[in-house]
Amino acid sequence: MQSGAYLSEQEALFLSVTEQLVRPFLQIARISELADQEQWQTVRTIADSYLQIAESYALSLRAHGKITPLKLEPIAVSALLYDTAHSLSAFAKQYGVELEVDAGTRQQPIIADRTILQSAMISLGQVFVLAQSESDDMAPVRLSAHKSRYGVVAGMYGSASLGAESLRKARLLQGKAHQPISQLVSGPAAGVFVADSLLQVIKTRLHVAKYHNLTGLAATLPSSSQLQLV
Repeated sequence: MQSGAYLSEQEALFLSVTEQLVRPFLQIARISELADQEQWQTVRTIADSYLQIAESYALSLRAHGKITPLKLEPIAVSALLYDTAHSLSAFAKQYGVELEVDAGTRQQPIIADRTILQSAMISLGQVFVLAQSESDDMAPVRLSAHKSRYGVVAGMYGSASLGAESLRKARLLQGKAHQPISQLVSGPAAGVFVADSLLQVIKTRLHVAKYHNLTGLAATLPSSSQLQLV
């Protein structure tokens, strides 16, 4: 039987998060040895971004265990994406990646837990920033939302080539391989699985999405009007 076959979904996610935290803390240790003021800002950015991953994972555990109750409220998706881009801005700058937000102002509000949804988007965004920084194509990472027949599709898009099969395999390989989603980024890409876990709390999951000739990972969120009809 393959290594990792006995891990539960949450144990596999914990392993992925733990492995991903190794690299930034090694960076912090090396930079801090001879750090000037600019380098200390780099240390802070790295530490803050990966603390976010750990905090988002803890939020997922609390939410799945019903320790932290859901706080459902109307959310404007465009505002959520702009807030997410702002939260990612220092991290993206550190890796020389630009962020673009493409979200129409006429989107129907959705009903969700804002903290959970934004934590998921930030976790996912960090993965796309790292992926773009490793790409020869320095196109921006796009945070986008658009309407579909099933609701509002919100997510991240970049130049990496993704397919539904690669995401399916990545979920199966989580906890069993160091690079379960190597098509997107080297390393464990824990942010994808943290985001997926958080989104499951609000009854959705990540899926591969295409928009304006870009490929990305997104979640479909029912609009408030759709929920009123149920």
